[in-house]
Amino acid sequence: MVKHRFTVEAYHKAYEAGALPERVELLEGEVYAVSPMGKNHIRYLIHLTKVFSEAFGDEALVVSQIPILLSEVSEPEPDLVLLAPPESRYDQRPPRAEDVLLLVEISDTTLVQDRALKLPLYQKAGIPEVWLVNLVEEVLEVYAFPHYAMERHPKGEAVAPRAFPTRPVAWWV
Repeated sequence: MVKHRFTVEAYHKAYEAGALPERVELLEGEVYAVSPMGKNHIRYLIHLTKVFSEAFGDEALVVSQIPILLSEVSEPEPDLVLLAPPESRYDQRPPRAEDVLLLVEISDTTLVQDRALKLPLYQKAGIPEVWLVNLVEEVLEVYAFPHYAMERHPKGEAVAPRAFPTRPVAWWV
């Protein structure tokens, strides 16, 4: 069997030609299907979007399910991202790693993939902080550049993103 590796450019062309399914992302040149969201995943995405918009909406763009260009061969679509403003910055180009203030993955069925595949890509790209909402254990895993040593925060503990260190938010539902 021959495996075909994509660049971001070839990936976009294949998608536009209808050769790829609707919900996919490109990780290290390989196309991965994005798992459907379960009820709990949706619940957390709605909650965090609201909380982040209220807490940081004047200083960051709160966006969900958009591609982040990490390299020539990786363009994941994280669940939620706080991006550096202004909005017009993204009129002519997609968000890149250097635009990300905080990236959030909500993980239940994708927990192993998010840890093994996505975290190393985020670290390599220099994403300053990643929150992995671990729905399996009901904890928040925080990874910060450069070492990405895991910090675990139990449900019920408010956590402040490093970009906004004096403003902890209730990440749990």
